[in-house]
Amino acid sequence: MDRESLLKMYTFLEKTAENNEATSFDSVQYPIVEDLIALVKAKGKTSIAEDFETPYVHPMITVQKWVTELKGLVSETLSQVPELK
Repeated sequence: MDRESLLKMYTFLEKTAENNEATSFDSVQYPIVEDLIALVKAKGKTSIAEDFETPYVHPMITVQKWVTELKGLVSETLSQVPELK
């Protein structure tokens, strides 16, 4: 996962954390959510991954539920990706 994608995810999560229940989902954000799901699976976060796979539950509900943990995961991953110079 590249640094730019991770930064987009973190910004998205920051906005979600600020507004949490009032957060509206725009279909333009779907690729960011898909990247979050891929990151969660790649990092072996099974509880979060299972929530994303729950039938009939919109992925944004899972993002809202796990926003603190997701921010930590993205932040940790960002710290492991070298900056482009």
